[in-house]
Amino acid sequence: MLDRYKQIKDQFLLQIEALDEFCRMRQSTATAENLKEVRVKLAENRFHLVVLGQFKRGKSTFINSILGDKVLPTSVVPLTSIVTLLKYGDKEQIEVIFNDQSTRPITRDELPEYVTEKGNPKNQKNVKQVEIAFPSQYLKDGVYLIDTPGVGSTFENNTEMTYNFLPKVDAALFLLAVDPPISHSELAFLNDVQNFVQKIFFIQNKIDYLSDEERQESTEFSKRVIEEALGRDSVQIYPLSAKLALEGKI
Repeated sequence: MLDRYKQIKDQFLLQIEALDEFCRMRQSTATAENLKEVRVKLAENRFHLVVLGQFKRGKSTFINSILGDKVLPTSVVPLTSIVTLLKYGDKEQIEVIFNDQSTRPITRDELPEYVTEKGNPKNQKNVKQVEIAFPSQYLKDGVYLIDTPGVGSTFENNTEMTYNFLPKVDAALFLLAVDPPISHSELAFLNDVQNFVQKIFFIQNKIDYLSDEERQESTEFSKRVIEEALGRDSVQIYPLSAKLALEGKI
């Protein structure tokens, strides 16, 4: 199986090289840049596990709960404005990558100045993405856990940045909330996501907000609506409270 995988990967890399040469001849710099990213991703055996959802669904808190530490900034207002990639590292290191390919190492305290709408309104600092190396066992073996800006807020640039990242997603964790349950705008976004991503896992966050009976009603409603929208028969939704999970780990 591994030999077959290596053979397919090598063939795919050769095809990417040929496409890259063609794009440069046509001066398609944007496509060439995307191909370069795909080539690096394959060569390094990266797997992009991306957290998606509408704004204020608790995506950053959810990622922090997995890491067991308050690595990503959180807030009661729409916050995340930049795609943030978390990968394994023996010690915590944070690097800002700008659109001109220059980089800058920063501390965790400086992170909100680059990845939040308040610290970097409308991405005035021209940040392409932020990469964080962190010593979590969940990030070993090439797994990249990726935080994305929430869609549907008043900040259109945040929605655009998330949509631009969809072609790079290998599997998605789609976050919902119990109150309010899934909305029409979330269903529209979900339909767009499934055009790029085959593996989508549904997580209903903030279950601590409701009673057991209310939570069950909210989950069943979201499950029924998602199955109807996607034409599926067996959508599974995983309920949790990212806030309580993070507090418990800390």
